[in-house]
Amino acid sequence: SGVNRTRHPAQNAIHVEVLQQNRRTAVPQWTLRVRSGRRNPELLPRDDDDALGEAMFSRLVETVRQKGPPRPALVAIHPERVEQFDLAAVHEAPEPHRTRLMASIAGRVELDCGALAGTLRVSRSGGRRVRGLVVFIEWPDNRWWTAWHPLDDHGKLADGEPVVRRAVDGWPRPRGVGGWFSRVRREGLGLRVHQPVPPAQPGLDLVH
Repeated sequence: SGVNRTRHPAQNAIHVEVLQQNRRTAVPQWTLRVRSGRRNPELLPRDDDDALGEAMFSRLVETVRQKGPPRPALVAIHPERVEQFDLAAVHEAPEPHRTRLMASIAGRVELDCGALAGTLRVSRSGGRRVRGLVVFIEWPDNRWWTAWHPLDDHGKLADGEPVVRRAVDGWPRPRGVGGWFSRVRREGLGLRVHQPVPPAQPGLDLVH
């Protein structure tokens, strides 16, 4: 059954299903909203984790200042192109399909890395949840980079600097996010696309 009830004007609908090695049970088919663009190495640098993370986070900051809080998305970063999947549609899939779908999108073997980016609820000390800008990036070797900055009640950036954490500094991976590539390898997951992702468009600005 499809999860997309309405068509977002800036995106295209595609039909996908999650494949799992050695399983022959029926798999639901999902309808997701996706944008595709050529990878601009100035906007999404290669071979430098910090530069990529900072560039993606800067895009979110620019968006929130010009247009308001950006929608959250799963971002599949290929060597030459980028696919941006609307997270709301992905989250309409029930468990256990949701986590497998997220891994199959953001942890595919052909990707340079996968990312989660946009406005999300983040848990603070004491269990309090606040809305903030979030970027989380994961690479196939399981290293990760994340940054977040809280928003105030009006959707503006709160005072202070963003919080940045990296796996290479010994931080534990944030709960509830990532583990995509290892799950794909462990469960033999794949993504079958029944309708091709729209061709990459020149000059399309991603992430948001």
